Amino acid sequence: MSSHLRGLAYGLTASFLWGTVFVVARYLVDVRQLDPYYMAALRFGVGGLFALGWVWVQLGTEKVLAARSFTWPILALAAVGPFGLGVFVFISAQYTTSINSSLIVNSNAIFIALFALLIGERMNWLRFSGLWIGLVGCGIVIFSAAPEQPLPPSNNLLGGMAALGGAVCWAAYTAFGKGLVRRLGGEVASAWCILGGGLMLAVLAVLQGGVRPLTGLELLAVAYMAIGPTAIAMGLWYKALELVDSSALGPSQYIAPLVSVILGWLLLCEPIGPSFVVGCTVTLLGVYMATRPLKQTVCRNRLCR
Repeated sequence: MSSHLRGLAYGLTASFLWGTVFVVARYLVDVRQLDPYYMAALRFGVGGLFALGWVWVQLGTEKVLAARSFTWPILALAAVGPFGLGVFVFISAQYTTSINSSLIVNSNAIFIALFALLIGERMNWLRFSGLWIGLVGCGIVIFSAAPEQPLPPSNNLLGGMAALGGAVCWAAYTAFGKGLVRRLGGEVASAWCILGGGLMLAVLAVLQGGVRPLTGLELLAVAYMAIGPTAIAMGLWYKALELVDSSALGPSQYIAPLVSVILGWLLLCEPIGPSFVVGCTVTLLGVYMATRPLKQTVCRNRLCR
């Protein structure tokens, strides 16, 4: 398997795991009434400790402590990644519909591509077109499976801007994390960024006053979110950046809404229809177009044929 395909495999696996977050988060927030910021703090805090422990065992103390030379880049990435995305998504959910929020947040692959151009990556028209086709497919999936909104949005503009902020935060975390990943290693960079974001979210959770003891089932749900969609998925995401450009990695996230809808159908008995099949087809076509390796051509501008 080529390094490009291996990197995409890491990214797609991470995206699949992120697709499972929706069902578990709905259980913790809607059913168990857990404060969203408290849930996020537990997810990233525990996930960061798990990831750091795994890196320590696998790579040794010297590799883990090498991150001391990159303290400020790690803190900056932690602030725009786990912390920034988490805060903006929850703010968005308070003011606009889940349809609007999900669609805007999933547009982050477009922003990743734009940031990628700034750091010197190339892009051709096939990949650029695939980005937009994949986003259209995600939109079809999200609109076809979205539940009825119990209350009208209180502020669509504010909610939409918050969701856009979340998309930009994750795009910056991906594109600008590439340099750190290739100097420090994906596993080490990811572990410290996750833990840093978790600590920032913990401060916010305490200020919100939503901290409380967890039941056994809540602990299991939090443990899964911390290990699967956080420690493992985010580690794979930064590991993938060692092998592929960020502009090719970003569109792999488009499969996450597909996984969320399928799990909602299997576990929550939420209906899906023919439009879901159409959306899946369009999304997968876009992902295929947007993740193909670029030919090694010399061109005068970064958006080349």
